[in-house]
Amino acid sequence: MALAKCGKCGSELAPQATACAQCGTPVSKPGLSTNKILLIVFGSLGMCCFGTCALGTVGSMVNQSGGSPPAASSTSSASASARWVEISTLLDEYRDNEVRADSSFKGTWIQTTGYVDDVKKDFLSSIYVTLGTGRQFEIPQVQCFFADSEAKKAAALSKGARVTVRGRVEGLMMNVLVKRCEFVGL
Repeated sequence: MALAKCGKCGSELAPQATACAQCGTPVSKPGLSTNKILLIVFGSLGMCCFGTCALGTVGSMVNQSGGSPPAASSTSSASASARWVEISTLLDEYRDNEVRADSSFKGTWIQTTGYVDDVKKDFLSSIYVTLGTGRQFEIPQVQCFFADSEAKKAAALSKGARVTVRGRVEGLMMNVLVKRCEFVGL
């Protein structure tokens, strides 16, 4: 292993030295700069957010291409038999125990009513609405993905509006994802 040299007097330094034995100059250890730390933190956060959006959207595309019914009539018949679930019950179950909640809800059609928090599009322009119980800073929320045919209804929503939706639960990924949603009574 090569020995480092003192920046002041040029003498060789032992790898574990905290100061130069010749002149007493403190040895600075290479570390992470503030810029590197910020890059790591924000890069990690960005990857998490991108991964969540991408996986949610990719999951939506897979469900729509692989296992979804080909016609709207099939969707209507499946969603007509949707199970009514209080939004607080759904969110509490996923907050408490994701594995148990998945065994109860994942893959099933549900209908629930909640308060609109966001109406947005993901990076592939898929429309989604997040719903909650109305509590501030609620995590998780129900994230409902809609077909473009529901765009006018979604555009008419305002934050805080009470709305009923029907869709298929796909599990938890930051939020409780519900795909192939439709508005009920709008």
